[in-house]
Amino acid sequence: MAEIFDRLVIRLLLAGFVCLMIYVYRYAHVVFYPTVKRQVLKKIHPAENPADTLHLFARVVGISIIFSSITFNETSGFVLSIFHFAVWGTIAIILYLLSLYIVESIVFYNFDYTDEILKRKNMSYAFISFCHAIVIAYLTRTVMIEAENSLVILLVLWLYMLVIVGFSVKYFTLISKLSFNRLLIQKNLSLCFSYGGFTLGAGFVIASCFDQEHYDITVYCIQVLLKTILSLIIFPIFKKGLVKIFPIKLGEERGLEGHIDTDMQSLGYGFYEGCVFISGAILTTMIVNRIQFGTIYPFF
Repeated sequence: MAEIFDRLVIRLLLAGFVCLMIYVYRYAHVVFYPTVKRQVLKKIHPAENPADTLHLFARVVGISIIFSSITFNETSGFVLSIFHFAVWGTIAIILYLLSLYIVESIVFYNFDYTDEILKRKNMSYAFISFCHAIVIAYLTRTVMIEAENSLVILLVLWLYMLVIVGFSVKYFTLISKLSFNRLLIQKNLSLCFSYGGFTLGAGFVIASCFDQEHYDITVYCIQVLLKTILSLIIFPIFKKGLVKIFPIKLGEERGLEGHIDTDMQSLGYGFYEGCVFISGAILTTMIVNRIQFGTIYPFF
């Protein structure tokens, strides 16, 4: 009975410590996003600016996802375990915010947080940022698990992950019919759902490429790269296949050529593209990671 009570107390103390880490995270957010200082440090009014609320709490969800990768091993001692959690939690916060800053600098290079969120209350911008926050958190969690408490390996995999993500976000303009910059300026929600499906799908594929056994970091990085290239080859097959199996009609095909752009800016088209992207990504991971060839081919 005493042992059960001790475990309960440890869990409660750890929960309180996690809340303290999230409190630190709230103020660390200001370092990377100095323009949000007034927003972060004051009380939040969700009804006043829903876009700002979505933008901020997406990062809260993200850091919660990352914290789920950090283990607490009481066998090494309570103080030492808390110290380990604090160190890796701090590293996670820094890497996460730095990753978000880099990715959003690539995607939103023509846009500014102050203008789009605080002034224009752009929900499309906020939703795209929400997807970035969730995907980057999931990928950071993946590389932290794969690093197995090695700081050097974590930094190598984190940088490797950032390079792949940086190239992947540029892939959207090649496979989508939507104009990213123009529609984002117009606060178009079709864009955010299409891009959201693409981002979540790309994150799922990249995470599956990193999720594999490794004994040598060089061989592991080569395997991740080969799986990423294979995914780039397989994904267009599923995308084109889904479009052919589930065709849609736009204005041009109905003899209303002037309405084709209007149709593509509708929510329905955004849902369509987003679902095609994420479905194609899930099917791609099946082909890339779930086919076991065994020993049907002889080795020479």
